[in-house]
Amino acid sequence: MKDMSENLNLWLMRASLQAQRYAMLLGIFLLVGLVISAQLVVYSSFLSRGHINHLHQLERDRNDMQVEWGQLLIEQSAWASHSRVESIVIEQLKMGVPLAQEIVLVRQL
Repeated sequence: MKDMSENLNLWLMRASLQAQRYAMLLGIFLLVGLVISAQLVVYSSFLSRGHINHLHQLERDRNDMQVEWGQLLIEQSAWASHSRVESIVIEQLKMGVPLAQEIVLVRQL
């Protein structure tokens, strides 16, 4: 009986040591996983901030281009205004509205 009790105690001690090793190994794996996941969170935050900064720069560029487009539209309308075209025709090309007797009607056959 004493042998059986000693064998059982020995077996329980071995099982306990093995369980402690597995628990320690599991703890190490969990710690490594925790450190890796923390590093991935930091890296993904870094990438997100970089993308957000790039997005804000693109939005600023878009706004600047919209302002420039509006200015170009205003400039185009100023250059193409009827009064400006008429004044250039009169001053540079020396053209004017023809008199009634200078108008010749042509009939189409």
